[in-house]
Amino acid sequence: MTAIEVTPEAEDVLRRSLALAPHASGVRLVAATGLGGGIAVQIELAEGPLEGETEIESGGVRLFIDPALTEAVPHPVVAVEPQHERVVVRPAAP
Repeated sequence: MTAIEVTPEAEDVLRRSLALAPHASGVRLVAATGLGGGIAVQIELAEGPLEGETEIESGGVRLFIDPALTEAVPHPVVAVEPQHERVVVRPAAP
């Protein structure tokens, strides 16, 4: 099983986003290489998991997780940036 934490605040924002997108059944988390060579995490609404993705459920939200994400981000946490209610993925605090 994929070890990923989703905060209650992030679950709330994701549930509200999914309610506005009737075609989506969950949220995809994808690790992508940024222009500067670092890892950027893309969060997108999705109809279902792609081949190779791990599917988990957290607080009523289905998450489709790219295997590269858990390799790139140790102990990922899906959280909300409070100022803009922006969902982010970050490493867990030590």
